[in-house]
Amino acid sequence: MPDPMARLREAAQLMRQGRAGEAATIFAEAVKTNPRQPELQNNLGVALKAAGKPKEAVQAYRRALKLAPGYAVAEANLARALLQLGEGAAAVLHLESAHRKAPEAGYLGEMLDALAGLRFEKPDPALRALMLALFERRDIDLQRLAPAAMSLVFANRALAKGAGEAWRWYREGGEAPPPLPEDALLSALLSWTTLPDPRMEAWMVAERRRLLLGGALKPSAALPLVLQAMTSEYAWIETAEETEAVERLLSLAALTPEQAMQVALYRDIAGVPAACAALEGTKVPLILDRVVCEPEAERALGAALPSLTLIADATSEKVREQYEIHPYPRWRSVDGQIRRKPLDAHLRERFPAMRFEGIDLKAPKLLVAGCGTGRHAIQTAARYEGVEVTAVDLSRRSLGYAARMARELGRTNLSFAQADILGLGALEERFDVIECSGVLHHMADPMAGWRALRGLLKPGGLMRVALYSEIARERFAKLRAEIKATGEGEIASEIRVRRRDALLLAEDDPAAIVWQTGDFYSLSGCRDLLFHRREVRFTWPEIGAAVAELDLKLVGVETASQALREAYLKRFPNDPSATDPANWDAFERAFPESFLAMYQFWCQAA
Repeated sequence: MPDPMARLREAAQLMRQGRAGEAATIFAEAVKTNPRQPELQNNLGVALKAAGKPKEAVQAYRRALKLAPGYAVAEANLARALLQLGEGAAAVLHLESAHRKAPEAGYLGEMLDALAGLRFEKPDPALRALMLALFERRDIDLQRLAPAAMSLVFANRALAKGAGEAWRWYREGGEAPPPLPEDALLSALLSWTTLPDPRMEAWMVAERRRLLLGGALKPSAALPLVLQAMTSEYAWIETAEETEAVERLLSLAALTPEQAMQVALYRDIAGVPAACAALEGTKVPLILDRVVCEPEAERALGAALPSLTLIADATSEKVREQYEIHPYPRWRSVDGQIRRKPLDAHLRERFPAMRFEGIDLKAPKLLVAGCGTGRHAIQTAARYEGVEVTAVDLSRRSLGYAARMARELGRTNLSFAQADILGLGALEERFDVIECSGVLHHMADPMAGWRALRGLLKPGGLMRVALYSEIARERFAKLRAEIKATGEGEIASEIRVRRRDALLLAEDDPAAIVWQTGDFYSLSGCRDLLFHRREVRFTWPEIGAAVAELDLKLVGVETASQALREAYLKRFPNDPSATDPANWDAFERAFPESFLAMYQFWCQAA
């Protein structure tokens, strides 16, 4: 009679060899002999899933959980199999349950990834309750959940109908839509995210107008809409009638709380003492926190930061001026509950072919060149074990925002400074990793900036770069323009008009894809997206040539989804590392929306 333990060792060896079907046969024999061992049921599920039998794997995992309800590993495995079967909502609930059973195991991150990818066509009370609970937290990236949460809001037919009526009113005129109803999940979205949906913008424009020109306004009920108007940086279009009504309010020596909220729906009240005074002591403290307390802290923190270089380049100075007026991006939350891991472990999972000789990825020194308002730098400092992050940017106002958020989130392994990338060559320090996302393409000579960063990289060091795609951005090329206005108020007015024109595009216009980009829904984001002082776009052949010129090697391409990477590998099976620029060029020309956000790739110094 075969030794049971020897058979299990044989099954484990078969799994390592990629012979999952044979391993599943052995695990199935073991389960017949020992049907009440949950570990064997789980192992059988793992083998079945690896053998391409996710339905059978689900059954095995369910048997394991029936035997051991607290078995978090089996529940997480069940969720992964359900995801493979397209049962995303059930998978999310199982991952949430696995996280509650084993909070340190990293299941929260998986759950958030799965939830962010869901889109709802009908109400789901369990997922709505989970989403509401998540929006009570400040240690996860709520913006990433916004599209999924918005689809859950629109799963309510009455809300979907109202948004549709608002969209028609905005684009065609006629009767105004009904008042915006109170909904707990919608209120949470309005308060803590930028809402990336044109129908909701249309409804909010209508509701704001109603509350200004005739609707009864209760400050606490209007608070979410005011917060969203503030988050959008007042990017919504307004009529001359609305402008006149706001100006009349601003001319008053004293305001009631209701009038102050009407003003706050249209203007930053930081410079309106009467409005701030009217809201003191009311039940809307978030407004004063955001327009008074936070900016004051940011100014103090930004002014105290060191300066590493002069800003002598004319284009750098123009870009700095833009971000002093419109710091970018404006954000409210990041994932603070990510399971930390060494950087090399993270990269090996994503790019198995990458090699790390000669650099320290256990305690790396990492430079974020062009950190803006610090969102990515703070996430990087939180994600990797042992990392020390230096983050630089042109704009002190952006850096002040970054420093305040880092302080609030308790990030102590991160330092900020003002610097121009072009001047960083004078630094003596060298870095194991340099990240430069969405920055080089705003320079007069992107290669000059890239060359300066290359000089700061240790031998064998890694560089993560993100650049605009010429092919992807051609879809909305007709919307890009120079801003003619010079004053801050005039710039904002011009962007509002240009945004309104974009929202009136035909729905089948290729440029309407801009509605799908989160940046479109705030003033600073839209300016960065469409009206930047300087923009250079790239193609994959140009990236390949630049990497070669700088004595770098392309070692990994980050794609928007796993499905996109799988499509590439199916098309180019002879490039398993997916790093051939010519192949990526051919792929992108076939699928021009592949890099709508940016190209993002890793390269390594010789």
